Amino acid sequence: MLTRNIGSISRHAVRNKVTTVSPETQRVVNQLSVLSASKKQPKVLRLCKEDLIKHQTITNAWKLFKRKNEEKRHRQLVKQYESIKTAMNELKEVSPELFEAANKKESVRFPVDMRIPTDYPPNKPWVSYYSKPESQK
Repeated sequence: MLTRNIGSISRHAVRNKVTTVSPETQRVVNQLSVLSASKKQPKVLRLCKEDLIKHQTITNAWKLFKRKNEEKRHRQLVKQYESIKTAMNELKEVSPELFEAANKKESVRFPVDMRIPTDYPPNKPWVSYYSKPESQK
């Protein structure tokens, strides 16, 4: 595909046709093409019967291995969740004040005066050691 920028509009030559696209549309097209790149399927393997059987066997064994690991992880997480639940119930019975303190939600808010993420890079670089100005403390 041939692309030329003329002013603020880019021209594309696709199959001997010239189309004009605005920069905003071109940005969306680029973003969508990047997102859909991972969804493209690999080429189909052309294998003889024996190699195809080996490939299927290995693939099935790998799927079984992954499924067993996922089931083991799921069982472990369920067990962990149940133990947390019982511990919280015991804490509620023993000391309601500690239970309330453990479940208190703290509101964490993004500072308003920090830069909001945008499509374009900032004029001055990001300050990683940011702290609130003295007048707001």
